Amino acid sequence: MYVYSGLKIKLERKKLSIISMAINHSRARVVELVLLSATLMGLIFVVVLSKAQMGFINPLHLGSISQKYRYFFQISASSIATPDSHNNNTTAISGDKLELELKLSKVANPNRTVIITLVNAAWAQKNSMLDLFMQSFRVGNGTEHLLKNLLIVAVDNKALRRCRQIHEHCHLMNTERIDFSGVMPLMSPDYLDMMWRRVRFFGQVLEAGYNFVFSDTDILWFRDPFTRFSPSADIHFASDLYEGHSHDLQNFPNCGFMYVRSNQRTISFSKFWYQSRLTYPGQNEQQVLNLIKFQEIRRRRLEVIFLDTRYFRGYCQKNPDLEDVCTVHANCCIGLKAKLSDLRNTLSDWKGYIINPPRSRNGMKNVHWTPAQACQRLP
Repeated sequence: MYVYSGLKIKLERKKLSIISMAINHSRARVVELVLLSATLMGLIFVVVLSKAQMGFINPLHLGSISQKYRYFFQISASSIATPDSHNNNTTAISGDKLELELKLSKVANPNRTVIITLVNAAWAQKNSMLDLFMQSFRVGNGTEHLLKNLLIVAVDNKALRRCRQIHEHCHLMNTERIDFSGVMPLMSPDYLDMMWRRVRFFGQVLEAGYNFVFSDTDILWFRDPFTRFSPSADIHFASDLYEGHSHDLQNFPNCGFMYVRSNQRTISFSKFWYQSRLTYPGQNEQQVLNLIKFQEIRRRRLEVIFLDTRYFRGYCQKNPDLEDVCTVHANCCIGLKAKLSDLRNTLSDWKGYIINPPRSRNGMKNVHWTPAQACQRLP
């Protein structure tokens, strides 16, 4: 009885202390305190359950403890006897959700918008794609300040460690112990799996109430893209094949760059998009999006804008004009080595442009990038 009474008093005191502290802190701080309290209470429960296993305490007879603590002990005791993977997965998912919301709250701008990129070990290693990506922000025109709103999502521990060496805001995606650290061939099973997990992650961000700009890491940022976004659209997609009209659904979306606002329409669409992987097995998220866009976008009354390739360029198009471009994507290009080679040339061209810009546009030809050489355009 003394053990139970003492435990109960400690738990109630901890609960009151947490509530008192939470009142005087921000929402982000509340999440931190909840995680801390859960950890402390979990440690106490582990001690009690250890006593139960040694015969000092019977967790099934907790008459002196409140109902909710008794229920917790019963669940924990049964989990020790017969591990339940479903319960463990549910707990892990809940913890991942809280951790993600905490990080989003720290990285988001005042409009609750974050910039997200996703990397594995191969793309995050030193002098690889992640370094090139971040360097473009630093040499871009009005883009360096956007790094404080960038959340780098790692899909393996090596990528996470590398991220933490070079950036403040890093998050480890729960991949359920699947190894995504290596180079994945286009359309391989691992590649498809990671692409669909990415779509599921987007839904989690939207459900948490945050808007996001997702950018593939093989995109260089040279000007602030927010100046080109519509204030009313639900979703903006980059486009591999742009037909000239921003609302034309015949445009072919590229999911490597998108801006999505969080609302019920986009959350619903994100869920449907993810579930559609089952309807179209063996297809990646971009292929499926192109199949469902006509009916589902209209049915949900989503305002979708396809970004003009004059400003959001890629290697699918001819060389862009340096005077207008916001981003350059190594699309229509296969292989990390090829992408790195041509993107380094692109970055070098930009550096030369900002050091020696044209004095006047009158009577002068537009300045262009060095043509992609290692990347071969897809048919």
